[in-house]
Formats: sequence, C-alpha cells, structure tokens
Amino acid sequence: MRKTLATLILANLTIGIGVTQTVVVDSRMHGYAYNSPYNRLYNLRSQITFDGRITGIQRVEPRNGMSEGVTILVKAPNGGTAVVELGPTWFVDNQKTKLNLKDQVQVTGSKIMVDGRGVILAKLVKVGHSVLALRRPEGYPYWDIAQPVTQLPPDPNVIEITGAVDRMTTFGTGPNIASGLVLRTANGLVNIDLGPTWFYEPQAIMFNPGARLTILTGGTYSVSPTGRIVPAYWIRSGDNIYQIRTSSGRGVWENGPTP
Repeated sequence: MRKTLATLILANLTIGIGVTQTVVVDSRMHGYAYNSPYNRLYNLRSQITFDGRITGIQRVEPRNGMSEGVTILVKAPNGGTAVVELGPTWFVDNQKTKLNLKDQVQVTGSKIMVDGRGVILAKLVKVGHSVLALRRPEGYPYWDIAQPVTQLPPDPNVIEITGAVDRMTTFGTGPNIASGLVLRTANGLVNIDLGPTWFYEPQAIMFNPGARLTILTGGTYSVSPTGRIVPAYWIRSGDNIYQIRTSSGRGVWENGPTP
C-alpha cells in the first residue's frame, strides 16, 4: 500500500473557484497528440525493421496544419530510399542521441501511407551503441504524456502527495529550467517538478488553480514542505493518470525509458 503524505485540501480552496479543472488543450500538440489522426496511423501490423544509411535530414510539416517535424531519408542496401518521420522538432532536437548525414542506422517503425505517399513512422532508430527511442512498444509517442496509463507499477516505496494546485511555476534558469507547480497540502506548500520546460510546455495538459491532484514520487525522496523540489513520477487527476517519470526516476523524455 502506498504511503499517503497528506489528505486532500477542500476547505477555502473551492470557495470562489467553483469546479476545479484539469484542462486538456489538444491544439498545443499541433497535430502530434497521441490520439491525433497522424499518430493513429501507426500500425503494429505494418511494423518493419531495416538497416541503411542516412542520406538526408529534413525539417518539414508531415501534414498540412501540423508543426515542424524531423524527417530522415534512409538508403537501404537494395538501393531504395525510405522516408522516415521521427517526430516533432522540439522533441527530437532535445534528445541525447543525435543523427547525422551518412550515419549507418537501424530503423524500426510502421510503414504507412500519409496523404498518398509511403512513409515510415519511426519507433526507434539505432546508431552505433545509441538508441533514439520515439515511441512506446504499443506505438504511442513518448513526447505526449496525455496518453492513457491504466495501471501503475507496484512499488511499496512510492509516496503519494495529495492536495490542490496553488499555482503553476518554473524552477531554475537557463537550459536547466523546469516546469512545475506548487501543491497546497495539509502540511503546507510543496514544490512539484514536472520536467524540463522544453518538454512540458508543449503538453496538452494544464492544471488550473484549485485542481485536485495526487502526485506520486519515488520513495528515495524525503518529502516535506521545506521548499524542496519534488519530482513527479505520476500525476493522478480524477480518473486520469499521467506519467512524467518511470519508477526509477528517469524522465519519459529521455530517449524512451522503460517502466
């Protein structure tokens, strides 16, 4: 059974606020949401794996109305060239694994038709000993935390922090800036780290002041209202669960971590 740090605050938070909300704004993903028409094209039955050499790197809109994404051209040993779409630029550019012209790669992805042209939606790309992981085993993209999580992994050390959103905020400066929120709990205010700003800001999920949340974090962290910044592993909002980090504390933005 998970340990409960604080009970939900109801008094004086709902007065004047009305029904608290977690707002999902699909437009923030600009066509890249996990359940968008584009991502629904990913089909495990058409998944293939092949080797080749990168002969081109493009930054284009995969479909009209979408934001810019990264596409690579991969020439296979048989002479054919595959168009491989990786994902939104803001996600691909922030991955540790980088792809360059002339790299020898192994691509795994779904071969589909998009607007009458054959493309491959990449799940992962291996280059040397590194892996650029873009989608989960079932095909959902790593860049969207709004995808369904039906069950949390069993972990007796996970700590639950329950309360209501006081405000959204940021922590740090420069390249290390992180998005976060301040949670009002029975034990006071607790700072919650939601991940790098470059990753969280495009997400389609916003927590309004007063929204009731349960934050699950790793048991190795000493949680107390002393100003310490607590990393969110999962967020429970009503019936929805959003994964921010794995049970080991690794961010879902870090080259496709495993649970």
